Amino acid sequence: MNKKNIKHLSLEDRKNIELGIIDGLCKSQIAKKINRNISTVSKEIIKHRKLKPRNTFNADSICIHLKECRRCIKKCERYQEPSCSRRDRNIGACNCCPNISRCKLDKYFYYANKANEAYLYTLVDSRVGVNLTYPELKQIATIMKPLLDKGQTIYQILENHPEITQCAKTIYTYIEMGLFKDFGIDNFSLKRKVSRKIRPKKLKKRKQPVNYEGREYKDYLEYAKTHPFESTTEMDTLYNHQSGPYIQTFIFENTSLMIGFLHQEKTSISMASTLDKLQLLLEDDYYTHFSLLLTDRGSEFEKYELFENNIELNEARGHIFYCDPQRPDQKPHVETNHNFVRNILPNGKSLQNISQDDLNLMFSHINSVPRGNLGGRTPYDVFTYFYGDTVLKKLGIQKIEKDMVTLKPYLLKIK
Repeated sequence: MNKKNIKHLSLEDRKNIELGIIDGLCKSQIAKKINRNISTVSKEIIKHRKLKPRNTFNADSICIHLKECRRCIKKCERYQEPSCSRRDRNIGACNCCPNISRCKLDKYFYYANKANEAYLYTLVDSRVGVNLTYPELKQIATIMKPLLDKGQTIYQILENHPEITQCAKTIYTYIEMGLFKDFGIDNFSLKRKVSRKIRPKKLKKRKQPVNYEGREYKDYLEYAKTHPFESTTEMDTLYNHQSGPYIQTFIFENTSLMIGFLHQEKTSISMASTLDKLQLLLEDDYYTHFSLLLTDRGSEFEKYELFENNIELNEARGHIFYCDPQRPDQKPHVETNHNFVRNILPNGKSLQNISQDDLNLMFSHINSVPRGNLGGRTPYDVFTYFYGDTVLKKLGIQKIEKDMVTLKPYLLKIK
């Protein structure tokens, strides 16, 4: 059978094309080797070769008329870059070019496996197609663009905008395909995924400054089992400098709602004073939300009697339990939710001029973000569904409209 009558190139054909380019064969020689038309080989290389842009650091302009003009603005009608017979005509790619280390031009490389993957994707996509018209594409981009600029995630946008019928995976695929590129949306528009470097397992057990007997994590599990209707509130401390200021954070496990309070000292007395104020402010509602606390063994929480008792009123107000040393995973809700805080108050940013009103605004925005573990609802909505909004008004937490939610540092205009 004459191979020239076969319409599609195989992976083997593409590997032979790549080998031909490496060996420095011209397109006609490669075509003869695989028994194909020269136009087939030429189109295959041009279509599937990968561009590697040149380094413009020391040679921003390489126009062939540069010596005549002396000054190049790149928008000139005469602007023309030098051509390369190997890259543009004879072979079509730069694989194993002997002059590649000295070449100042853009480079193109042809790889058989990647070319075949692109071919297979096109083969399927040309039959399935993107299930969108241009007006629909434009409408989706118009909704997403300003919200992505505010730091919102794709999931958050889709939860707040049911008119976008595509799922998150489909939207990510469209962005990867470059469908939204003309509207200013690409991979750089998405929230960055940061992979934390795994540290060597060199654990050093802390010295316990106090006796935690009866208040250890195992005791908490036993207490929670015998008091199933008492909700847990996780407590932690967040700061950007050892000298402060410090943010004492609370998250209600059953609703994922987080609040925070500003402190100038990192001591048990200072942290426990927050509970004194909350008890006075919330009255009976205090026992619903703060009677069962779970925290780490930081020095600012070690005086458990200050947290369990109101010294001034001489009465008990709840229980506090401590996670095991080096086990932040035992209070995962507050640790995970700190990622939202870090979007707005990144490490290294000074907190000297921050105020309690700033914290209330920040947590209002954070609590207005829909969560997957809440079925797409926001912590604010879940909390108000169970307890109403009276407590949140007292705490200074308000609902932020879905398209106004901002998770970037410019939310707080801190000098």
